[in-house]
Amino acid sequence: MLDFCDQPFRYFPPKYSQLWAPLLRLHNRLRYLPKAKRITSVEPVNHEPLMRELQPRDRLLLLPNHPTHADAAILIAALGRLDLRSLVMAAYDPFLSQGPLHRFAMQRLGAFSVDRDASRPEPMKRALDTLRTGEFALTIFPEGNVYLTNDRVTPFLDGAAFLALKAQQDLLTGDDRGRVLAVPVSIKATHRTNARMRIAQRFAPLARQLDIDADFMADPAGAIYAAAETALHRNLKQRGLDIPDAPDLPTLADHAARNVVEALEAKLDLTPKPTDTVLDRVRAARRVIHEVRVDPGRSVDHAAAATWADEAMLAFRIASYPTGYARDRPTVDRIGETVEKLEEDLLAKLPRPFADRHAWVRFNDPLDLRDYLTGGTKLRAAMRSLTTDAEASVQAGLDRLNLENPHPGGQTW
Repeated sequence: MLDFCDQPFRYFPPKYSQLWAPLLRLHNRLRYLPKAKRITSVEPVNHEPLMRELQPRDRLLLLPNHPTHADAAILIAALGRLDLRSLVMAAYDPFLSQGPLHRFAMQRLGAFSVDRDASRPEPMKRALDTLRTGEFALTIFPEGNVYLTNDRVTPFLDGAAFLALKAQQDLLTGDDRGRVLAVPVSIKATHRTNARMRIAQRFAPLARQLDIDADFMADPAGAIYAAAETALHRNLKQRGLDIPDAPDLPTLADHAARNVVEALEAKLDLTPKPTDTVLDRVRAARRVIHEVRVDPGRSVDHAAAATWADEAMLAFRIASYPTGYARDRPTVDRIGETVEKLEEDLLAKLPRPFADRHAWVRFNDPLDLRDYLTGGTKLRAAMRSLTTDAEASVQAGLDRLNLENPHPGGQTW
């Protein structure tokens, strides 16, 4: 997981262009995906039932998983095949960090910026207006971050459900009375060739730097977890933090993440809710830290806030580490993803793809939001129900794609 952006938030609105969008989609399909991301083919799956069900006044909210750094480009390619146009809510980091040409392309394809750490009014208004008018579909990635675990959905945040249900309420009380359909979307990228040797070659320099002596080809999961445990010990020691006494990596990661976030909460005078996960607690701390770092009136606190941000990033990386993911089902894809995450966390840079990949985009059964608002259901309860149903649908779609995967990436190591 790459570092959080701590530049002040800037809202970049969508500027969808009938002239530029087709040209940029062509560039995305022929150049960007195959060259930069090594996604050589994108295949929409199970879209026919959705296209048959769509009615003229329907609004679409697309809720895809977010397993790779190519997901938005993959989805754009799939939607182009279906002649669907969607605005995309995207973190503002790429708008600021990847240059004006990239920003130009993102906006002309319909992307607009949102702050992960705060509910800013401009993107929320744009999202609601999109769902109310229905001129475009709206895409929100409810996992919130890229976790590099393509087979396992990370718990969805409920912000997308709130926006969609609020738009549906407005439509039901207005003259339009149209429906909002939430479509859970399962994105799955898999290696088209045997990438074992390339994955092993990429792990080798990490092992040397961490002084890990392991036979990666014979036991890749064991080698990865040995490296992760060594890296975690080193990170905690370098920061002067306690190293928990734990019998295995999952226990060590859980205890370490909790220790780091508890110390951070004490510095920020934060009290977590009893139901908060470690990731929830890190997000809450991040919101406070972000507000300090972008406030010029608090410049005397910026040095301390930089240390807090580093600790928050460490806690997030530890808590999001996919312990058990590669061991539970050690496919070529899962081993590759876990090496990518280890690279990303240790080197703080975007990992390069190992080899050519095929991507499926599976459109699961749409969820009619009117069904979640019947019988006087409270909005909060409806949000929880919709979020749970969408997350389960995306996971079921991924499980089905994995069962039918004929490519080498789905093979056991």
